[in-house]
Amino acid sequence: MPGLDVPLDCAAQIAFRKPHGRFVNDTHLQSTLREMRGLVRNRRSWIVLLALGIVVGLIGPFGTFENMGLVPRLLYWMAVVLGTAGIGTLVAGFVERLLLPRLPAWLAGAIAGAVAGPAIAGVVLVINLVAYGVDVTPIRFGTLLAYCTLISISVTVMSALLWQPPQAKPVPEAVSAAATEPAILERLPRGQRGRLVHIAVSDHYVDVTTEKGTTLVLMRLSDAIRETAPVAGMQVHRSHWVALDAVRRGARQGSKPVLELENGAIVPVSRTYVEAVRAAGLLT
Repeated sequence: MPGLDVPLDCAAQIAFRKPHGRFVNDTHLQSTLREMRGLVRNRRSWIVLLALGIVVGLIGPFGTFENMGLVPRLLYWMAVVLGTAGIGTLVAGFVERLLLPRLPAWLAGAIAGAVAGPAIAGVVLVINLVAYGVDVTPIRFGTLLAYCTLISISVTVMSALLWQPPQAKPVPEAVSAAATEPAILERLPRGQRGRLVHIAVSDHYVDVTTEKGTTLVLMRLSDAIRETAPVAGMQVHRSHWVALDAVRRGARQGSKPVLELENGAIVPVSRTYVEAVRAAGLLT
């Protein structure tokens, strides 16, 4: 059966792949779906996937050139590319978020790729059944499953080892604090720019909250904090920064100290920062 024995195009998921940071605010599924929505809106991702589908469709590997006309062949490979990219990103991303707090990134990526392999193989199998309408032998499906799983593991491990978060532009220290707004506001839509309240890690992104709402920005927390000057604030947790004037009160949830912000958000205070938070008068 053409297109079934060696489905190397399940590697198309690499166009949508990048490793994930540690879970902080959302459930694992919410965080995965939010990233999927961002990728769906990303024009570059669509260009890469569509270009890959067209190129593979024109080449027609694994017997598809001989057994399909040009238009059906292009549609077939486009379906394989888009289908495997989508399911691979969704499944591997979700599994990585479950594992990253406990395992090194490369190992979490390998396990996530292995789990995603059967799902990717299933997508290719369904596409082949629709395209060819024939039964699949156990040997053929075993070959399909093995190739898809190996390729998926390779993609997720390479992504975990090679991807680096982008570097934010440093804020010049010599700029007068009284004469400028926080540089991080330039990264927000105009309608979301306002008085800073809170910054929190969300994978390789940060959620920047102002009095006008929250915006997801692709940068590291350390770089985001450097761009908050001249706003008076402090880091209170490895994943949270707060503006001092946005803190309503300090409290405890069980035995753990937290800060309640003016917008109702509850921010944890980690042991590393608790003394500094007390010194700032935010906790008693």
